Amino acid sequence: FSMDNPMMLALAKPVPSVEIAPSVLMPMLSFGITMQHSLFLALGGRGLDTAFDYGDKYQAELGRAVATSGLPRSAVFVTTKVPCCASSFVKDDVYSNHCHARRSPEETAADVAHDLSVLGMPFVDLLLMHWPCDSTADTVATWRVLERLALDGRARAIGVSNFNASAIESLLPHVKVRPAVNQCGFSVAGHSGIRLVSST
Repeated sequence: FSMDNPMMLALAKPVPSVEIAPSVLMPMLSFGITMQHSLFLALGGRGLDTAFDYGDKYQAELGRAVATSGLPRSAVFVTTKVPCCASSFVKDDVYSNHCHARRSPEETAADVAHDLSVLGMPFVDLLLMHWPCDSTADTVATWRVLERLALDGRARAIGVSNFNASAIESLLPHVKVRPAVNQCGFSVAGHSGIRLVSST
């Protein structure tokens, strides 16, 4: 097996895409927190997902995978996420050790600049707010940063992640650009003791 073997790409079936914003096609399958982004690209995958809170190691590996893939940047869809702070969403410190105090819009913009620098990219295809802040005002302030970065060409589309219906309903009256997606996690085997029950 060699990831340089062009046959690997020929064996993979294309992943369907959906238009999430004008002329922005997002693959229906993305590969997240791992150190195997090069393998995913070699097997025909085109959607890669990372986040500020996943750490520089994972983001740098993703950036190297894209840069060394031999694919044009336009062929790979990169998503990253930045935190909204303060937030009780991260009370267990699974991802964030810095999200227990309010962060200013300037700090959010700095988080995005850091992500882009570590990724080695001038823009991402999708920039998400990783979770809502505890207050609607702070969530809106963070969203305004994402709107500005989209207008500046740092993100082709913007959206939210881990928002429930009430968090979205609180945000929408204040937006100029509607969120393109609400990315919610689902794992085949990674459910912390929660049983999935059929409604049939």
